[in-house]
Amino acid sequence: MRISGIQLLVEINGCPPEILDDETTVRETLLRGMQVCGFSVVETFSHKFNPIGVTVVSIIHESHVSVHTFPEARHVSIDIFHCIDDPAPLYTLLDFMKKELRAKSMRVLEVSRVNRLSVNNTADITPHPATSFEVDYYATRTLVDTGSEYQHIRVIENETFGRMLFLNNDLQVAEKDAHLYNRAMVEPVVSNGKLDNVLILGGGDGGVLNELLRHNPGNVTLVDIDERVVSIAREYLPAICGNAFDDERVSVVFDDAVSYVNNHQRYDAVIYDLTMDPEGHSRLDRKTFLSRLFSSIHRSLNPGGILSMQVCSGYEPEIFEMIRDVLNRYFDSFEHESVHIPSFCEPWIFARATKR
Repeated sequence: MRISGIQLLVEINGCPPEILDDETTVRETLLRGMQVCGFSVVETFSHKFNPIGVTVVSIIHESHVSVHTFPEARHVSIDIFHCIDDPAPLYTLLDFMKKELRAKSMRVLEVSRVNRLSVNNTADITPHPATSFEVDYYATRTLVDTGSEYQHIRVIENETFGRMLFLNNDLQVAEKDAHLYNRAMVEPVVSNGKLDNVLILGGGDGGVLNELLRHNPGNVTLVDIDERVVSIAREYLPAICGNAFDDERVSVVFDDAVSYVNNHQRYDAVIYDLTMDPEGHSRLDRKTFLSRLFSSIHRSLNPGGILSMQVCSGYEPEIFEMIRDVLNRYFDSFEHESVHIPSFCEPWIFARATKR
């Protein structure tokens, strides 16, 4: 006999305190929600705490639902256990509760119980940590969750950072602070003075391109391997890319950045906006791969041309030292700065170097 159950651990935020501190309202809201979902209620208990807070526990034929309110924090914790294979009715109840309690956001942790124990946290994204800590990003709504030939692409809406783009679960850009990242990438190029012919490697979200176009460059070529990323940026990230991809000065090329830069030259500036692991498709070790890549970038630049790039987290000194060593082989006047990007939850290092 196969026995199964689903448990949802739920945190709801941003509710009016007066609703959460009203025992009758909380109790009746839960009962109406279970009626909508077709749950069979056996008995319901509630208690009003002094000075503040309400708990409601309902025994149902399928198991139980409990609600605990924290009006002072505008917060509700809900625990649902149900002997069911399809969780859809449980989420119907949660949507009803969120609406009736006038909540701003909701987080859900889904746990499979009884014969097996596993966790499915569908609303959070946890990038693979490169440092000694992890950051979870909560999706109030998922707009894109798809795969391309090259990577997994997700666009979510987040209450704090707006729309956010993830590639293989690594955060690329967020609406709230994209300007900080983009300015750090573009300002070194602008300060160099000559923008007749600029190459952007990567940058499929269009943010760096959009920022560059504000400074009246001549011709700009953006090379990104994944056409799907550009298409998604156009549709879902207009606050970041604007109309940059449609600008008459811009040529968008879908190609491998390494192959492209090996065969094209005479740029006044190159902006390196690739992901942190561009060598993932190569059998070479990272240092050898990057040494060859930056050698090619050096050859592609006009005399006095500038390379501007994102390097790594401020908490990854080994990667920074390796990049600095490689760049110093080919370029003069290596400089770097650390910029705090709030959505990254860490300082990020940007560098610039000039061709000898």
